[in-house]
Formats: sequence, structure tokens, C-alpha cells
Amino acid sequence: MDASGGIRRPRLRGPQDVAAGATVVVIAAVLLRALSHVSTNSYSAFSPALFPSVCTYALAVGGLVLIARGFVKDGPGLERWPLRPALLVTLGVAAFGLVTPVFGYGPAGLLTMLIAGLATPEVRFGELFAVSLGLIVFSIVLFSYVLKLTMPILILPGLSL
Repeated sequence: MDASGGIRRPRLRGPQDVAAGATVVVIAAVLLRALSHVSTNSYSAFSPALFPSVCTYALAVGGLVLIARGFVKDGPGLERWPLRPALLVTLGVAAFGLVTPVFGYGPAGLLTMLIAGLATPEVRFGELFAVSLGLIVFSIVLFSYVLKLTMPILILPGLSL
């Protein structure tokens, strides 16, 4: 109770931490709901959803820690949220999902990184292209040749690598 006889409410000291933590907890809840639809065997506790579930619970705990930190430690207030980065990163991820089955993951990955890289106003397209191309070559070598995963690198009419 405070000096006036009322119940003392916890003071919000870090609104940005609380908002971020709440967002993380909501995302974790959505993921856990989605993972609940993965079938499990009645005779085994191990299922394809076990590791993602453990990671999602860890994510939720991290979100709760952020929320608690917002009440304990001073932090920055909420600022205006820039739309350009959120829209371009979302568009890049959507482009990857749409382009991969048609052209393969090489062109889709390059397109994704180029679109998402435009999210910052300080972008230099030449550098963005060079880094994106280097990362795609690295991922192709790693996933297709070192790990020997069967994913289509490049799909063209009459040709598939």
C-alpha cells in the first residue's frame, strides 16, 4: 500500500522491454498452438514437435524475462515503429516462399536478401548484391554439397540443378 492508503501498482520503467516481451510471448503462444497439431505417438514422449516445443518454451521464458525487466530496470520508451523495414523483410520472406518452388532456392535466396536488404536507408546496392551473392554461394556449397541435402538450387525449363 502507498502513503494515500491505495494499492501500489508496479511502475512501468521500460515500456520498450514490456512491449517486446509481450510480442515474444504472443509469438510463442501461436507457435505452441501450431505445434499442438503435430501428431505424437502414445508410446513415446519423443515426437517431431519435441525440439521445436522446447525452443518455443525457452522463447516464451525469454519474453517473460523481458516483461519483468521492463518493471525492474529503466529503459527506453516506445518509439514510432518504422514500417519500411517490417514490410520489406516480410515481403522478402514471402518472396522466398513463392519463388523457391518455381526457380529453386538459389534465386529465391538471392531475391530474399536483396529485398530485405533494402529495408535500411543506408543500403549500397553494389555491396548488398555482393554480400547476398556470396552468402547464396556459401549456402549452396554448405547445404547441397557438404550436407548433401536434396534441394533444387536452380530450376529452369528443361534444367534442374
